[in-house]
Formats: sequence, C-alpha cells, structure tokens
Amino acid sequence: MELVSLNILEYPLDSSLRFSTNSIGVTNIEGKEYLSFLDTELETLVIFEYQDSKKSRKIQFQYEGPNGVGNSTSSAHYLHSFDSIYIFHHWTGVLLHMTDSGKIINRYKLTDYDDPANLPMPFPTTTTPILFSQGKLFIPCTITKYQNDYHSYPSSLSLDLNTRKIKYLSTFPEIYSNAYWGSKFKYEPSIAYNSITDELVVSYPVDHFLQNINLKTRKVSQHYVGSEYFDAIPPFKYDVSHYLTRTKGTGDQEEDDHGMSNSDYRGIYYDNSRNLYYRIALIRSPLEKLSITKVPDFSIIILNANFEKWGEHYFSSQVYDPSKVFLSSKGINIFR
Repeated sequence: MELVSLNILEYPLDSSLRFSTNSIGVTNIEGKEYLSFLDTELETLVIFEYQDSKKSRKIQFQYEGPNGVGNSTSSAHYLHSFDSIYIFHHWTGVLLHMTDSGKIINRYKLTDYDDPANLPMPFPTTTTPILFSQGKLFIPCTITKYQNDYHSYPSSLSLDLNTRKIKYLSTFPEIYSNAYWGSKFKYEPSIAYNSITDELVVSYPVDHFLQNINLKTRKVSQHYVGSEYFDAIPPFKYDVSHYLTRTKGTGDQEEDDHGMSNSDYRGIYYDNSRNLYYRIALIRSPLEKLSITKVPDFSIIILNANFEKWGEHYFSSQVYDPSKVFLSSKGINIFR
C-alpha cells in the first residue's frame, strides 16, 4: 500500500498563528472538521474550518487571575467542542477544562511531581495527542525520573471526566529494564485507541514491537512492526542504573549525540475511516552529519488492523516536518 498526496492545505501565518506551536489537532464538531492550533506563548487557541482554511475563531486565555492558565509554554490541548477545551500543563501536572470565553470549569490534578512514589509525567504533544472516547481522555505518559526497573511504571493513563478517576492503562516494556536509553525523549511513548475493539496501542521510541492492550480483558500482546530503514536500536549503556553516575543538573554531550544519531519511533495513529494504523519512524543522521542538520528524515509505516505491515513511505525533512503529523478523516496530515 502507498500513501498518495491528495492536496496541500494552506493556513495563513500571522501574529496569532506561528509555526512554533507544539499542539495541533483536528476535531469533528457537529459533522464538520476543525483544525486547532494552541499558541502557548500568546495563550491563544486558533480554530480553522479544516476544508477551506477559513478562520473560524480565536480564543484568548488569561495568564493570571482566577481563570489564569499561567506559564503554559510546553502545554498541549484537546478541542472537544467550541465551548469545551482541555489544556494540559506539563510542568504542573494539571489539566484545565475551559470554555471558549476563557473560563475554567474544572481542574484535574493528573500527577504530583512532589510525590515520593515518582508518579509519571503525562506528556501529550501533536504527535502524541490527547485522545477522547466515551467520556474519557487518554493521555500518554513519560518518566518523571529515571528508574532501575520499569516493569510497573505507567506509560499511559485515562481520566474519567465524570468520576474524575485516573486509571493507568499500560506499563513500559521489558526492554527499558534491561538498559539505559539516554535522552528523555527515548522514554516518551505515543498511543492510539481503537474504539471498535476497545484496544489501546502503545508505540515506544526504542522498541520495534507495538504494545496492544485490550481495555476490557486487560490482555496485553506484542506485535513486531519494524522499519525497513534501520535495524537494531542500541542503548546508550547496557547498565539500566547508569543514570546514577550522572552529576545532577549537568548535561552529557556523548549521551545527547547518541540520542540524536540513533533512529527511533515517534507517533502511532489509528485511522477509523480506513481501519488502518500508521507508525512514524524517525530516521536519524549518523553522528558525523549532525552538524548539518539535527532534524531527522522519517517514514510512515502502514498497518492493517491485525498489525500486518502493508507499506512504508519515506519523507525528507527538507520538505516535511516530522514533529507536526496528525490525523483527519482525509488521512495523515504533515506540515511542509
């Protein structure tokens, strides 16, 4: 199976919509799709009609006060409807439920970074978006601190919007307990949800296998879905406790170079219109070429509902942006 370019959609860049946004999504509202961009520096949400690029509205949030969202530079959003918007603040662990007038309806504390239990950090982005189904939000999670053992460490959660209950849905696979993978982004999974089968699929950056969790039976299965553009993904160190040797608050250039020069996976999507999965593979340049560009080329792997590989399409980062890939009823959307 091949991916075929249908058309190019153009949205006007101005002071209220900048390319630096890290939170983009498409929502179906009353039978029509809308594309929304969260500008975390200007505290605005810009919403377009997806098909004709006509600007629909701009929602301005407050920085301070009873409805203030605070410094939300690294936040992500989910547009449920025009009057129901969810904004997750990464560094406080709080999910805000807001109206289109900027009023806060509810606050949900999803994690507490001061808790000695070392709770996970919910980490939604454009390529790892917040998902919604039947009154619940599904959010991928990364580590707050490195662990010696990841067998029970959560990698995703659900929030029941009615009961406010949080439930952890998946845990990091064995591969993370066997080695130290270095840079934190190697510990940032992405999720897809199949509402037909009630299954959550988790893609881990350093694992060729996809993790599939049946949310009814809690049965977990693994499915090998590798890229044709790279083979083994080497860890930074085979000692899972290597992080203990690092001086707190300092960087490690060797570790950074390792992370940027070894390929990994980012993004898993379920296309319910076609009953297909798409997995993004980041094809990173070798170390000697990092001085030219650190933005990797990438591919999109196409899978059927049984996780059988039907194709893989290569994209150049000179044309396309692998950090801004999202799904609509038309298929995969990629920033140019």
